[in-house]
Amino acid sequence: MNSGKLQFLLSVLFFYLNSNCSFFAQSGQIKLNNGISIAYESFGDPANTPILLIQGTGATLLHYPVSLCESLAEKGYRVIRFDNRDIGLSTHLDSLGQPDWAAIGPLVGSCKAAPLAYSLLDMACDVIGLMDALNIVQANIVGASMGGAIAQLVAIHFPARILTMTCLSSTSGNPARAPGDAQALSAMSVPPPDSSDPDTLADYLINIYRTLGAVDSDDILRKRALEHVRHRHWDPASVNRQLAAVMIGEYCDRREQLRELKLPVMIVHGTADPLVPIPAGKELAAAIPNAMFHEISGMGHDISEKFVPEITYCITTIAKKHR
Repeated sequence: MNSGKLQFLLSVLFFYLNSNCSFFAQSGQIKLNNGISIAYESFGDPANTPILLIQGTGATLLHYPVSLCESLAEKGYRVIRFDNRDIGLSTHLDSLGQPDWAAIGPLVGSCKAAPLAYSLLDMACDVIGLMDALNIVQANIVGASMGGAIAQLVAIHFPARILTMTCLSSTSGNPARAPGDAQALSAMSVPPPDSSDPDTLADYLINIYRTLGAVDSDDILRKRALEHVRHRHWDPASVNRQLAAVMIGEYCDRREQLRELKLPVMIVHGTADPLVPIPAGKELAAAIPNAMFHEISGMGHDISEKFVPEITYCITTIAKKHR
C-alpha cells in the first residue's frame, strides 16, 4: 500500500472516530456509590445533551434498538442505554435470594412497605447514580414499561436533575386501572425452559416478544434473543426480584405526586399494547400538568424497528421543549 492511500485511510478513520457519528458506541461498566455496577452503552458526542433510556422488567439494554439510539444521536444528543440491576451485564443480586411471594401478595395495591430485595425507588436511585458516575448534571429521561415508572420516580424525587421525561407503555401506578389482556398475561407467566441451549431459549424469548406485540421479523427478534442469551448473562431467576418490585411499585398510585411535576412530559402508547391497555397511558398523561400524549397505531408493548422513526419524533419533540 502506498503512503498516499495509507494517509487517506487514516484520515477517514480519524474523521469517524472524532466525529459525532453515532455508529460508534462506547460500552462501559461503572460502579455506583451504592455498590451496584451498571453496564451501559453511549452513542453520539459525549458533549451533547444526554438522553437516558430506562428499560422494563427483564429487558436488557438491547430492547432499545441500536437504530433508535443512532437516530437520537443523529439529532444531536448523547444517548445512553443501560442494563438495570439484576439484568444483563449489570450486578445480579443473587445474595438477596428469591421473593417471598406469600408475604408480598397481600400488600399489592396497598403502598405499604413490603419485604422486597429492593424497590422501584432504589432503581430510580440507580439512574441518578449512573448520572453522577458519568458526570451528567441533567438529562432527558425515557422509560418503557417498568422503566416508565422508574422515570416517574426519578422526576418526582430528583426534579432538579431532569430536563424532560418521555414514558412509553407506562401507567400512573393506579391499582384500579384496566388489566392487560388475559391471554397475554397467561403467556407471560410461563417460566422459561430448563435448558442451556441458546436456540431453545431464543424460541422462548421470541414467543414472549410476539406476545407483547413485536412486529419485527423473526430474524431481528432471534438476533435480539440470542444476544441476550449468549452475551448478556441469561439469568431468569434474577428477574423475579425486579418483578416483585414492580408488583408493589406499579400498584401504588403516583397520580398525586405526578400532579406536582413541572417539566415537559411526553406519554407515548401503542394502540395494540396487550399488557398495558391504552387507557392507562391516557390516564397517566391526564395526571401530569401539560403532558403531551401520542398514540402509535399498531404498536404493542415492544419497541419494534417499524416504530423507531415515530418514537424518535416523540422523544425529540419533548426534548426540544427544554432547549
